[in-house]
Amino acid sequence: MSKENYIFWIIFVLIFFLVNCLKIYKNIKHINKIRDARRIYKKINAIENPNEGWLISYLRKIDPYVFEELILYSFKQKGWHIKRNKRYSGDGGIDGRIRKGKEKYIIQAKRYTEYINIEHVKNFIKICRTNKTEGMFIHTGKTGKETKELLKTNPQIKLISGTTLYDLFIREKQK
Repeated sequence: MSKENYIFWIIFVLIFFLVNCLKIYKNIKHINKIRDARRIYKKINAIENPNEGWLISYLRKIDPYVFEELILYSFKQKGWHIKRNKRYSGDGGIDGRIRKGKEKYIIQAKRYTEYINIEHVKNFIKICRTNKTEGMFIHTGKTGKETKELLKTNPQIKLISGTTLYDLFIREKQK
């Protein structure tokens, strides 16, 4: 084998090795976010009668990717089938998909501390139209009047915030 062929194969093997290491790292990162979401779900539900204000404040502080996973895990706990994305960024504005019976939704999760950005909602409406499906825009912020008006004319989008967000995360306690 010539020296050039030998060098080529060494470089090829190294690149192959590095690409696979990167894939493994991304998988581990994803698995850790899912694990953190499960841990947080259990922590939230271990608190005796947590109030809505505390929960929203707490959710605003967690990692945004863990927040996405927490939403999906909460739906799973409520009997929905979930489909995770393979990555968090570059996901085309879809943070996950859920299905229960004939109901199907794509999920957009946003952690806000103030009013939600109406442009995010408009973009999500376009994504839902492109995918020909209904969507759930789930957020921790405040919903402004303009956004509420926009959503009235787009009933294919369900807004999950405040009390409905609280209900999503809190498991019904057995009496």
